[in-house]
Amino acid sequence: MWFLTEELRASIRLLRYSNLASSVKMPTPFIQMPAKLKAGGNMHKKSHLVGHIAYIGLYGMLIISTIIHYNSADLAGLVYAGWIILAFGIVFLLWSSKSRKKGHAEGIGLVERGMYAFVRHPEFLGHILIIFALVIISQHWISVIVGAILIVLLCLAMIEEEKRNIEKFGNAYRDYMKRVPRINLIAGIIKQI
Repeated sequence: MWFLTEELRASIRLLRYSNLASSVKMPTPFIQMPAKLKAGGNMHKKSHLVGHIAYIGLYGMLIISTIIHYNSADLAGLVYAGWIILAFGIVFLLWSSKSRKKGHAEGIGLVERGMYAFVRHPEFLGHILIIFALVIISQHWISVIVGAILIVLLCLAMIEEEKRNIEKFGNAYRDYMKRVPRINLIAGIIKQI
């Protein structure tokens, strides 16, 4: 549930800073807008806020669906696998968040260590693992539909974040993209070896 509160906090920050007259930089790198988009106006910020709210709502629906329809197909093996995947997803979120915060605290612009040495978007990978885990723990068609929508939204968010990172970091990020896969952890581990 803590990852939902983090998304909710990001949405609140977006709402607080959606004023056009505001010259305050948004506090988290995940939701910073490129200068070109800031100059473009309030529309992008509002659509980003709507996206956050929709994502939080769908995530909440998936959690509630998983609780209500827990092991609905009565496949105990899938439930155990789901709990293991859920644990890995939470570890990914915690480790990547720690790596990102530590890098930003040290003044590093583009974080390339910790989980970011293996995949470019470890937090997205963590959320995808959690969503997949909740779907297989639930084993219900409602969870499958909501989970698929959430994963599509995360993929779209990854693409948008990469565009912002290219604009922000330029060739350094393009080189990073060549070295480190987007979310394929196995390929990232093999490249590091």
